[in-house]
Amino acid sequence: MSDPLAPIADKLKRFVRLLSSDRDGEVVAAARAIMRTLNNAKLDVHALADAIGNGSGLTESEMRKLYDAGFTAGKHAAENGPMFRSVNLDDEPGWHDIACECAKHPHRMYGEHERNFVSKMMRKTVHGGEPTEKEARWLRFIYARVRR
Repeated sequence: MSDPLAPIADKLKRFVRLLSSDRDGEVVAAARAIMRTLNNAKLDVHALADAIGNGSGLTESEMRKLYDAGFTAGKHAAENGPMFRSVNLDDEPGWHDIACECAKHPHRMYGEHERNFVSKMMRKTVHGGEPTEKEARWLRFIYARVRR
């Protein structure tokens, strides 16, 4: 269903806002401008009132159809198992997996400091914890090196 007010909506918004003026002349001018804009679009004040009462532009039966379709789709999805197979949809490893992979290759790390850091990240992420932004950058850097 197309909205007949759509082409003139921006003009109407400006004029409706002017109706709140405390100057009587501006209010009357705004009301006349609204009527002129509607007449030029071959509409009347009833079209404006109907649009206000039905903001979406859909009839009640159209809205009911959309609701029923969404409800049915949601019920179907719920009946067919979990909606998400994993939190990480890109199949990228989580922080704990990254830290564990780094720990498997201590010979590719640059010294004891990196090994201690990776060990700390394994402890921090084992129960879903996340590294800080700085720790995440460093862990990713090590991970990229040990995967070669």
